[in-house]
Amino acid sequence: MIDTHCHLVPGVDDGPKTVEEALALARSLVDDGIERVLCTPHYSSLFPTEHADAARRLGELEGDLRDLGLETALAAEVSPGHAVSEPVEELAARSIAGRYVLVEALRDTPAAFFEALFTRLEPAGLLPVIAHPERCRALQRGTSLVDWIRRRGGVLQVVAPSLIGRFGDEAAETGWRLVDTGRAGLLASDAHGVQRRSVRLREAADLVRGRLGEAFAADLTERHPALVLAGEAPDR
Repeated sequence: MIDTHCHLVPGVDDGPKTVEEALALARSLVDDGIERVLCTPHYSSLFPTEHADAARRLGELEGDLRDLGLETALAAEVSPGHAVSEPVEELAARSIAGRYVLVEALRDTPAAFFEALFTRLEPAGLLPVIAHPERCRALQRGTSLVDWIRRRGGVLQVVAPSLIGRFGDEAAETGWRLVDTGRAGLLASDAHGVQRRSVRLREAADLVRGRLGEAFAADLTERHPALVLAGEAPDR
């Protein structure tokens, strides 16, 4: 599997604090069946992670990660505030393949934000991947805003903890609605560590597999992630 949302880089946000904790998380990723992981440290007011620092810290793990058989790439999880206020060059530097920017949808992120987001990104040739849209009340209310985001080229990334019920019934119901109707393009772990927000991507993928079939689960955890990491659009 390919995980497109993981806080693996140590010492930069609310993920692992030490190299040892990061390697423990890396082993958990491999044990869960993940072969490639997109590292997405927070880029926000609370965690104003410098991209060069994140790259350096990830590079220090390169040998150990190679020995584990884990391939990595680096982007960021950009907060709504930073997505519309920081220089677009900073967003592009943290993009996925120069094409996609992972932007988190918070519970109180308003519907108007998404128009501002596209207005900001599109002139730079960028598009958003919306992280955990199922946790955002504006996106829980129906499908019209979700469909508008998808028509503009945005990708919806549901996270495993939502599907297994760790963020409550409303997030689970919305997450499954996005998956069941083919609106979700990606399924990711959003793992932060071994103890806190542990890796449960296989568990969520197995639920999708049992409900919708092997090909559907593979789209969300293998084929579509590979396309996004290459800067290409998922085709569902």
